Amino acid sequence: MVDLSVIIPSHRAPRLLQQALRSLADDVAQLTVEVIVVDDGSPDYDANDLAGLSGRWPLTLIHFEQNQGRAAARNEGLRHARGETVVFLDGDMTVGAGFLAAHAAFHRQHPRAIAVGDIRFAPDIRVDAMTRYIHSRGVARYEAGPVPFKCFVTGNSSVPRQALLDTDGFDEAFVTYGGEDLELGYRLHNDGLEVHYLPEAASLHHEVRPFAQMGDAMFAYGRDTVPLILERHPELAQLLRLDFLQKPRWNLRRWTLTIALWSPVLAFVHGVVVLLMRWRLPGILFDYLWWCRRTRGFMSRSASEAR
Repeated sequence: MVDLSVIIPSHRAPRLLQQALRSLADDVAQLTVEVIVVDDGSPDYDANDLAGLSGRWPLTLIHFEQNQGRAAARNEGLRHARGETVVFLDGDMTVGAGFLAAHAAFHRQHPRAIAVGDIRFAPDIRVDAMTRYIHSRGVARYEAGPVPFKCFVTGNSSVPRQALLDTDGFDEAFVTYGGEDLELGYRLHNDGLEVHYLPEAASLHHEVRPFAQMGDAMFAYGRDTVPLILERHPELAQLLRLDFLQKPRWNLRRWTLTIALWSPVLAFVHGVVVLLMRWRLPGILFDYLWWCRRTRGFMSRSASEAR
């Protein structure tokens, strides 16, 4: 019997993937573990670069010839998994001591639940207002224990394998940035699985998108991913802060938020954040910027479809 199947998707990041595997190899947990790496279409992929890096844990290497997206990569790993519990780990993470044991112990106590571990930026990542903001989001706002389903992320989490199979895994229509974990987390939540924050399952994130790229990613998320989420689960419009678009045009909330989307307002806030990035800034500024980019992306898609 395999206790844990660790699934790691990777794309064009061989050095970071090697670090992730070495960190898993250093874990001395008394468990039966398998590691499954799914390379999502990296042109420079070479299986020989990864051989033996997982230490005593058996390593399965899968390579897609073409990039298919994180959802498809994780599903392919799931099809090969034999463990009772699946641990999802991003390829740019390294794990701390006791990582595997923490996930395994959690599921012995909570056989029908989801664990989300602690993710912090590695010491070599420059600390600025954006990294502070990112670190303050998600499970970081909560104590250990139950958290809202929206906190489910696949950078460091674990789910009973049977629960994933029962919900058909990730929706492979999600091929661009983000959203596949939120959508799966919502389906698992509706199936009765509770998400828990498990801080003792610690990992370090060794990569962060530059500020400008984050804005572009949020626009793409709104344009390409949010319509997929709302098509499947229209009731999530409020969670995505898009329900104001369903209000009458004269509604005060819709009118106010529409003004907040104006380019001059966005440009001003963006300029302030860029100028003061080295300092501590209120999180509401990033809340606004990411919401604005995401919403403008969503509205651009809606406008093009209306034409």
